[in-house]
Amino acid sequence: MVVTKQDKDHTVITLSPNRSATWQQTKWVIAVMVCFVMIIAIAWTFVGAWLVLPFAGLEVGLFAFLMYKVSVFTYSNEVIDINNDVVNIQTGYKRRQKTQSIPRAYLDVYYSETENNWELPKIALCHKHDKILVGEFLNLEDRIKLKEVLENAGFIICKNKWWVS
Repeated sequence: MVVTKQDKDHTVITLSPNRSATWQQTKWVIAVMVCFVMIIAIAWTFVGAWLVLPFAGLEVGLFAFLMYKVSVFTYSNEVIDINNDVVNIQTGYKRRQKTQSIPRAYLDVYYSETENNWELPKIALCHKHDKILVGEFLNLEDRIKLKEVLENAGFIICKNKWWVS
């Protein structure tokens, strides 16, 4: 998701992944899966196939762990703060974990597409020797929107396929 706030000479772009479920909904999915798998595992244990129980616990634990990691990832975000002199890029989850600053002078946006469009295009902010990839978690529509927002903010968009509009 791309959210833009513009003032006279100040632009803030907030990037966040699309979230299909909240943490509360994810906990409900985990609980239903745990109940379903454990009922089946306990039934097989009563029949005599007790070896199913540890593997069911391992399956449920791995499922819960992976659902937690995916849910945490969907709450991460990037904030691109564009001023007249400097561009600040802040990334993190809940709090800013990483902040990078690039001078705005001679800053270009590099937009690269793959040959057969099998992969999503990459967007990078480039200044001399610095190259910072932004919006790696965005889908195709959001990446195109981010490119347009950066172009409207006054940046030059450099494409690897310059002959394609």
